Amino acid sequence: MNAAMHPLINSLARAAAVLLTLGLFTIGSIPNVGHAFPGVLHWVAHLAVYAMIGLTSSLGWPRQPALLIAVLIALIGFAHEATEIVTHGHVFETADAIVNAIGTIIGVAIQRITQRTLRLRP
Repeated sequence: MNAAMHPLINSLARAAAVLLTLGLFTIGSIPNVGHAFPGVLHWVAHLAVYAMIGLTSSLGWPRQPALLIAVLIALIGFAHEATEIVTHGHVFETADAIVNAIGTIIGVAIQRITQRTLRLRP
């Protein structure tokens, strides 16, 4: 079963990806919100959110190359960290941006591997 054959699923996934991204920028602009997840949990939260955005984006646009989706979402992650310079008044957090990119790659990979696996089933 090919994900591209289900326009309703693709549309819902696109909406989820956009809403997750908008929510991330909205919540992420609140000063000190990053302190809600101390230590390693901070990076786990980044990883999980970007994995969800990567997965829903990949499901929403299944005909687009995985690399294109991963790069675009990773760039959004870098932009998100850049906006925190203004909203939080701190320096660019390179480690967070890298974790965002890794989460994106994981999410896109999960979706594409699952799609390929379901397509290969008899």
